[in-house]
Amino acid sequence: MKIRLLTMTVLCLVFAAAFAFSGIALGAGLTGAQFEQPLLITSVGQSADGQMVRILAQRAGLNFTYDSVAGADALSGYKTVALVVGGSSKGLGAAGINLDQEEQRAQALIDAAKSSGVAVIVMHVGGEARRGDLTDRFVRVSAPKADYMIVVAEGNMDNLFGQIAGDSIPVDYPGSVGEAGGYLKAAFK
Repeated sequence: MKIRLLTMTVLCLVFAAAFAFSGIALGAGLTGAQFEQPLLITSVGQSADGQMVRILAQRAGLNFTYDSVAGADALSGYKTVALVVGGSSKGLGAAGINLDQEEQRAQALIDAAKSSGVAVIVMHVGGEARRGDLTDRFVRVSAPKADYMIVVAEGNMDNLFGQIAGDSIPVDYPGSVGEAGGYLKAAFK
């Protein structure tokens, strides 16, 4: 009885993993360094994930500025903007921003980037724990406008990023935050 239960559990986990990562197998990643520096990194959702990407960029030796609440007027002089998507009610409160204001800031930043030729990289490094209605709201604003996405695989268990990327947005799914830094570094000329 115990062996049968264990076997069924293992099979369920294997099928769940295969289903969850099916978008990863089909996703097309970045084929080479395509982005230019300097880089502006900002949070979309005000989670601590933006700080993690700041550290990754520092370790990668990138020429960047981190501004968690950068507005559209902050893009001057930058060639690429990285939008680090992860919603945090606590972070929004600490920044004195509500959901609608953050969504409007993100949209204005994306619109300004697109109209001025600044490339947009969307990153989600918070994994499954950082997903949910709050984060997904910001994903739906940011991801469709990305030129490239870096998403820690665990954060794409429902394949939301894969569905948004389709065949038109290159997306890479590193296995950890540390690996995401390697993808970020490799994206720049």
